[in-house]
Amino acid sequence: MQAVLHNLHTVPGVIGGLLTDDDGAVLAHSFPPVFDLASLQGVCANLNFNLLGLQDATGGAKLLDLRFEHGRVIIKAMPNLFMLLLCEQGINLQLLYISMNVAIKKLEKLITQMPNPAPVAAAPPLRQMVPAAAIPTKLRTDAKGVVLTTEILKKTAYTFWDSMADSAAVNGSTALDISNFFNTGPFKRLTLINRANNKSVRVPVRTIHHDKDGIYEGKIVLTLALAEQLGVAEGDPLVAEIVIGGGIFGWEGI
Repeated sequence: MQAVLHNLHTVPGVIGGLLTDDDGAVLAHSFPPVFDLASLQGVCANLNFNLLGLQDATGGAKLLDLRFEHGRVIIKAMPNLFMLLLCEQGINLQLLYISMNVAIKKLEKLITQMPNPAPVAAAPPLRQMVPAAAIPTKLRTDAKGVVLTTEILKKTAYTFWDSMADSAAVNGSTALDISNFFNTGPFKRLTLINRANNKSVRVPVRTIHHDKDGIYEGKIVLTLALAEQLGVAEGDPLVAEIVIGGGIFGWEGI
């Protein structure tokens, strides 16, 4: 994978490239040493969350061209992967797209030839469930759900939060606490309730797997539009519930 990315540097104006999976992990990169891996990983974790929400809002955008004063970022969506290229402002896009298409075909072939390609696309499994009584006391709860602290994802120059009102995320530890509280196992959706005004929404929730420092412990990350919909500000409490039963198949929302 690394060699394929390095081949893209034959296009004048390519500064660096990387591949990230749909959990925000850096699989390979060709950036110069000045870009340390920790910084690239942080970019991927945030970029992954933003791009998935943007894809939902646009009906599945396959390519993004983000233009800045001193350069541009080209992002290509692949099955379970994203390719990101940092380029100079005046790069020949036609030549770059041709080279990217060749690189993508090589990458797809490499993935299929791997002895066990599943880990590239599969999200890391949640830790083994434990009884609700064993959940750490730091987890706040009320009569019906888990109380989480609102963290609002900041607006940036390349995201459009007004059209991303149905996206939220929690880190792996918090996801485990929630699943243990409701004794459901892994979940994909949550009902979020603001007890102060009784507003609620039911949204898909992604897991942030790369939070070694526990920055998002006990928090739920919302887009700006979703926060406005719920009427919450940074630091406000939100109650998270998993709806069990009542769906068409009796397990709607899990």
